[in-house]
Amino acid sequence: MGCTVFVFINLFGSWIFGDIFFEAITAGFIQQSLGSIIVGLACILPSYIYQVERLTFLLQTAIHFAISLGTFIVVALFLNWLPTSSIRITLLMLFFSVLLFTLIWVLFYLYNKSEVKKMNKKIDELINK
Repeated sequence: MGCTVFVFINLFGSWIFGDIFFEAITAGFIQQSLGSIIVGLACILPSYIYQVERLTFLLQTAIHFAISLGTFIVVALFLNWLPTSSIRITLLMLFFSVLLFTLIWVLFYLYNKSEVKKMNKKIDELINK
């Protein structure tokens, strides 16, 4: 997931800003790629928190969000993904990061909810046979 987002961001960035967008990435490609992998893992692995039934769904989501966004911020600052020269731009980039996380989370939620409905329907069909 992290690598896919990495590629899309770079495609979009090069489309908007041209070749200058790639200078930072090509200079430290290994670090940039590893950072993308770390962020991807930080978003995927904490999703196992949803299997802990004693936690409320809101708390599970908050924990998942905190780990994912916290890891992203650390990696983003370390790899200069977030410009620190302007607090306004930094906050704007963080806002878009939160928006992206939320969008991906909602898509996974809707997908899983759809899968649960299908499974429940199949179970009902098997029971009523």
